[in-house]
Amino acid sequence: MKNIILILLLYLPLVLGAQNLLEKSRVEDRAIWVGFQERIEGAVERGEITREQAGERYAEFRRRMAQRNDENLGTRRENLNKHEQSTDLAEQYEKLGISNLNRIKNGLMENGITNNQLDAVMGAGMLRVIREAKAEGDDFEMNPRIKNYFQDRIGLTQEQIQYVEDISVRIARRVR
Repeated sequence: MKNIILILLLYLPLVLGAQNLLEKSRVEDRAIWVGFQERIEGAVERGEITREQAGERYAEFRRRMAQRNDENLGTRRENLNKHEQSTDLAEQYEKLGISNLNRIKNGLMENGITNNQLDAVMGAGMLRVIREAKAEGDDFEMNPRIKNYFQDRIGLTQEQIQYVEDISVRIARRVR
């Protein structure tokens, strides 16, 4: 019994500290994204860059943020493995008729989804929602387990989950 109490006393602060660190990272990522987006959109409005150039800069920004977050969290992945994951994701969406993921990624980030959450949202979650929406048609209703995945595992808000559902349904309707 003493061991259990000791374990809990040591484990609980570690978990709470990790959650606090993750939340702080999300807030910082969001602030950086908003500032970057304002600068890029301002440049587009002034005619300094084209919309395509803006998309390229957004993609480069996401790549740099992912690299920075990997280094900060100490979870360096091999570049080859990460490239394979990225290519896999692109191939999955290409099968659905989507050749450019930048527009989807930008929309997700505009809705507060951080770069850390992006791969998980677009990978396991969103692809599954698109496939279900495609199969169920107009009778589609998101599976509660997927909602829990988005909320509990990835940390999305109800509004973000609704956005992911809406965009997934639009993609599913387009691919039918």
